[in-house]
Amino acid sequence: MGANGRRLRDRRFIHTRREDETGVWYALDNAASIMPAVTNEIITSLFRFEAELDEPVDVEAMKGALELTVQRMPYFNVTLRRGLFWYYFEPCGSLPPVYPDSPSPCQQWDIHRHGTRMFRVRCDQNRIAAEFSHAMTDGTGGMSFFKTLLANYFTLRGIDPGVPLGEGEWYDFLVPISRRTSPEEFEDAYQRYFPKGLPFPEKSPKAFHFRSKSLPKGQYRVISGVLSTAEVLAEAKRRHVSLTELMVAVYLDALQQIWHATKPLPRAPFVTVEVPINLRTLFPSRTFRNFSLFVLIGEDMRLGMRSFEELVQRTHYQMKLEYDRMSIAKHLSRNAGTARSLAVRMVPLWIKDVFARMLFVKFGESMLSGFISNLGQITMPPGFTPHIRSFGFIPAPSLTTMTNASVLSWNDKLFIDFGSLAQSRDIERLFFRRLRSLGLHVRVSCRLEEETHAILP
Repeated sequence: MGANGRRLRDRRFIHTRREDETGVWYALDNAASIMPAVTNEIITSLFRFEAELDEPVDVEAMKGALELTVQRMPYFNVTLRRGLFWYYFEPCGSLPPVYPDSPSPCQQWDIHRHGTRMFRVRCDQNRIAAEFSHAMTDGTGGMSFFKTLLANYFTLRGIDPGVPLGEGEWYDFLVPISRRTSPEEFEDAYQRYFPKGLPFPEKSPKAFHFRSKSLPKGQYRVISGVLSTAEVLAEAKRRHVSLTELMVAVYLDALQQIWHATKPLPRAPFVTVEVPINLRTLFPSRTFRNFSLFVLIGEDMRLGMRSFEELVQRTHYQMKLEYDRMSIAKHLSRNAGTARSLAVRMVPLWIKDVFARMLFVKFGESMLSGFISNLGQITMPPGFTPHIRSFGFIPAPSLTTMTNASVLSWNDKLFIDFGSLAQSRDIERLFFRRLRSLGLHVRVSCRLEEETHAILP
């Protein structure tokens, strides 16, 4: 078979939309295929975006906006189903409801329950939130849906966006309802850019995991910090690093302090922070499915405590080495190649689930002490901007790392959200104290508790 034939053959792995005698269904993308096997009622796989508006939410207008959004992006309005060999998504025959919000986000949602969607929209007073399963999408895809939902809501409320959103135009991954749905929006971009013949990346050592009693079942604490984006960028520029690199170094510093304070010293000497990477910046795609990988930034605690200045510089150079198209392509080759194996494809699903859980432990959360995801600067059409006071980005819960962080910028503010299943707040406390020690002004709040004095004195 020639090169053209191989390309035609390989395209069957790219498209996720299928149709047979039962109707339309969607295949899970490469990153999503492992998620159903490792998801349960606590580790829900849900991450969250939220926005605080300048007035109480009009629930009826929100229902209308949600209807417009899922009609334009129908590949989000799906439920998980089991096949003989693979999981798949089945379109829902009804519109999704709008749910009341809760102080504990990303909990009490079982994607395995028949009819349960892969996302939900929630409202409470001035807050609009959307929670998405990683089985369906990543941060960029979820934010695109959320921004589109907000745009439709404001439009129904009679607010002028200030820029043209019709005639097929896009506004920073905000999807206009006038543009027809494209297959690229729900493609498996891992398979589109699958590189053959590359060596696999070296296996990372097992990482340190800090120990804490868990919060009561159903609780997921959110501690948030608000800073001046200009102040943080100035501090990063002064140190000749990026904002992301500065945040990773702060996180590593908190983790190394916890490691050295643990008695007896932990058996795993490596403290490692996972930094997700949006692959769309390296491999052009407009998919709203998962299309991200990660780099691991770590330190060997057997060498002793490093100064914060050392951590900043070492994080900078580690990121430079790891965040490179060729290095990322090795991870892409390993992760995307499995779905192409005929032997793997013919294994019954219940056996795949067993091995998926084993691989997730071996090549997933066992390699990291925590993660911090920076979504970057969020933009909205100028007519909508005055009506949004703040944005939030809350990571998915994990019983292995317990506490994780997400970062985004909106207008002139930097929002840092920690999501935790742990009773301990040591990571958050050390993280925000370090930021204050750099002379940065931080305002901290806790979703589950009114008092914040135990986080920052």
